[in-house]
Amino acid sequence: MVLGLARCAANEGSSDKAGAAGGSGASPCIGPGCATGGSGNTGGFGGTADAGLPPEKELESSFRSPVATGKYVWTANPDSGRIALVDATSLDVHTVEAGFGPTYLAAIPDPADPNASQAIVINVKSEDATVLRADAKANVTTETVPLHPEANSWALSKGGHWAIAWTDAAQLTNADPTEGFQDLTVVDLSGAAQATRLSVGYRPTRIFLSEDETRAFAITEPGVSVIELESPLGPSVLKDVPVTDDPLENPASRDVSVTPDGSFALVRRDGSPDVGIVSLADGTRVTVTLSGPVTDLDLSGDGSRAVAVVRAPGSTDTSDAGTPDAGAIDASAGDADVDGGDAEAGLPEASAPPPAKSSEVFVLPIPGIFTTPAQYDTVTIDGEIVGSASLSPSGDVVVLYTNAIPNDHLTLLDTASGASYLSYRTVALKAPVQAAFVAEDGSHAVALLSPGSTSQKAGAFSLVPIANVLPPKIQGTEAPPMSVAIGPAPSTRAVVTTRDDVKKIYGAYLARMPQLQVDRIDLPSPPLATGMVPVANVAFVAQEHPEGRITFIDLSDGKARTLTGFELGAKVVDGN
Repeated sequence: MVLGLARCAANEGSSDKAGAAGGSGASPCIGPGCATGGSGNTGGFGGTADAGLPPEKELESSFRSPVATGKYVWTANPDSGRIALVDATSLDVHTVEAGFGPTYLAAIPDPADPNASQAIVINVKSEDATVLRADAKANVTTETVPLHPEANSWALSKGGHWAIAWTDAAQLTNADPTEGFQDLTVVDLSGAAQATRLSVGYRPTRIFLSEDETRAFAITEPGVSVIELESPLGPSVLKDVPVTDDPLENPASRDVSVTPDGSFALVRRDGSPDVGIVSLADGTRVTVTLSGPVTDLDLSGDGSRAVAVVRAPGSTDTSDAGTPDAGAIDASAGDADVDGGDAEAGLPEASAPPPAKSSEVFVLPIPGIFTTPAQYDTVTIDGEIVGSASLSPSGDVVVLYTNAIPNDHLTLLDTASGASYLSYRTVALKAPVQAAFVAEDGSHAVALLSPGSTSQKAGAFSLVPIANVLPPKIQGTEAPPMSVAIGPAPSTRAVVTTRDDVKKIYGAYLARMPQLQVDRIDLPSPPLATGMVPVANVAFVAQEHPEGRITFIDLSDGKARTLTGFELGAKVVDGN
């Protein structure tokens, strides 16, 4: 599980989560991007009515990075046109020619063979893609297929049959309104790679692929473009399914997800109490109206339930819909004012409505909610303000928090069937929560924190036990946290990277669960991304360096080895 924080500029409001089901599709990003100005006291923030509060910030986006498949880590060099293949067990390096400007890499999954190593990369200058497959001896075969211009994102099917290259306009600067970026390229990887170019709705924001690999779904401004992948004549756009009756609705206010089986789209709108359920088979829409504006809506990994968070029940004010998040910080700036500075501007004035004392969480069964929209479960989180949810892959654990205001509380909600269903407990993490990530096995969570004015630390994170009722481990850091990687089930290891470009402080923290032991490892250069190579029992941290640099961390003994220079004679430096 590779996770990270999205860059959050001061003029950003809430938006769709980056990435796509089954693919990388994520934007490059650095830094927690959110100042809070909180005191980090044990009691947390007392709570404020929803009116006047900024929206929750989606910071759990996937982090674009070198990709790991089998025992290999693939990394691209856009300048030389080469792809480096690093053996994570021996640190042997092999390079292979790609196209011109290989930039956007994605791993090609192979559920039948976890040791298989294959990847695909967008070559931005030659406007094509290179499919790379490596055998056990690192012999690499390549295929090239044409792509549409300006492709910058990937979505891949769960079984590795399909790869879809598309253009995420959010990654482009000053795009002209007449540029719809409606082209996408579907690549069939089942045999010799074949590419089909299609056109979908205006400016797609996410691409989903069904678990059975028969259909893909492009979330666009007009609605959902449905792509039939197994058509006798090849992939084709089957239809466009509207998600609203209002053609002038602001599409940036919508958060749309598709269930893994491709049956339904779920729609949340900023400032609205309504959750839309759209049948992608016939376009039928059902509306579920909850107790107040829905600030987050997440699907479980199996698509059997959706979890909706209402931060302020009873509130009907929509003035905060799309309101900029106050006090946002780019952590790569190093000495950014983590005290909050202008963050207080985002808090209500003295004349604001009375504080809200509780939030509510709704569990919507799927597909049942479509036929019986009044039947769902709800729980009130007494005395707590929560606006964001992070689910375990199974959907049996939900971690709740808010990052719209300084709040150091994290609520752990049990959504597994049984006697403890919808029971919860709240822990204080001593510093405002910015984001939380649940381990694949649901036993622990990693929360990234932003210390307030009373702290001497530039950043912090916490390891939070979920399966056992134990106190969380709080770890202060000398630089702001940047990205997180958590090992697959059983999830006994995690890595958190930190980065301060002004003070030139770079580090990686190796966390061991369930012991909650944390050890810091110095990094020689600024980290870009982190990930796990389970078959080699190592983590890797890719870093900025003109010749290429990756630090590999042994997950058993914590020893670090840094590899520098993928193309000019690689050199390994042993760490402690």
